[in-house]
Amino acid sequence: MVSAPARRALVREWIDGGASERCALAAIGMSASALRYCPREDRNVELRERILALAHRHRRYGVGMISLKLRQEGRLVNYKRVERLYCEQQLQVRRRTRKRCR
Repeated sequence: MVSAPARRALVREWIDGGASERCALAAIGMSASALRYCPREDRNVELRERILALAHRHRRYGVGMISLKLRQEGRLVNYKRVERLYCEQQLQVRRRTRKRCR
């Protein structure tokens, strides 16, 4: 399946080539509103960077401690939002291995 931005680019190429907008959209199977759609900018960029910095600085901190540190800095961020961004960046606390008894 082709992504929406790729289909938008294809429709714009056809329109620049001389095809009508309606004809190009019908051929691709895309709606006019999907062509004119402007995606919002990501509002989590700064928070993502801060979570990444905290995770690298404190390697043993999980989602809960990072959420607490953000709250101590004065950023009121929902725990579930921190958890989602933490998982999107594929950050995980490494589990400690048990020492073998001899």
